Amino acid sequence: AVRHAERTGQGQFVDISMLDGVLALCERIVHQHSYAGQVARPEGNSHPLFCPFGMFRAADGWVTIGCPTDGFWRDLTAAMGRPELGSDVRYARNEARAAHSPDVVDLVETWTRRHTKAQLAERLGGKVPFGPVNDMADITEDEHFQVRRMLVSVPHPGTDRQVQIAGVPVHLSRTPGAVTRRAPLLGEHSVEILRRFEVPDGIVDQALRSGAVVDGRDADRTP
Repeated sequence: AVRHAERTGQGQFVDISMLDGVLALCERIVHQHSYAGQVARPEGNSHPLFCPFGMFRAADGWVTIGCPTDGFWRDLTAAMGRPELGSDVRYARNEARAAHSPDVVDLVETWTRRHTKAQLAERLGGKVPFGPVNDMADITEDEHFQVRRMLVSVPHPGTDRQVQIAGVPVHLSRTPGAVTRRAPLLGEHSVEILRRFEVPDGIVDQALRSGAVVDGRDADRTP
């Protein structure tokens, strides 16, 4: 649409449905039904085509591991200290692993259960598609989110406590956004804004007395 506008000077209405977007991201279910007449069913933590590919229990939670290629499988088995599995005819090719998926999942999870998420990240990070399954307590301690300023502390009205809110996920090099203050209380800036637009004090006072405008300038007195 942007390029069309650049070429022609004509804009257009862009209609995007969230539901349509979800269907487009789940295109395999359309192919299954159209080509094979199959209706997709829940498949748990695994993938129907790639193995291993899914969630695996760690010593302190869960991790995700994916081996969409045979090369990743060999890298995984090397990290597991079981390089012989990378060339084993039962597991060397993805088709064979998928046919023996319960055995493959058991082999991998027997190994992951012995290690924490941090230990697994050290062994697999940057080598095999991998990620820890984090809860909110993990996220608050994660260096990535701290460096990326995705958890921002702001004051909470009425207390001395600060709370964390989510930062801006889109990082722009020339016009960066950021969380710089907490959300305002009801009417907190009403008078300030009215005076910025040069509304006479008499009208402002009358609006406040009538309740048409809420004066929330004293943040600490508002629960």
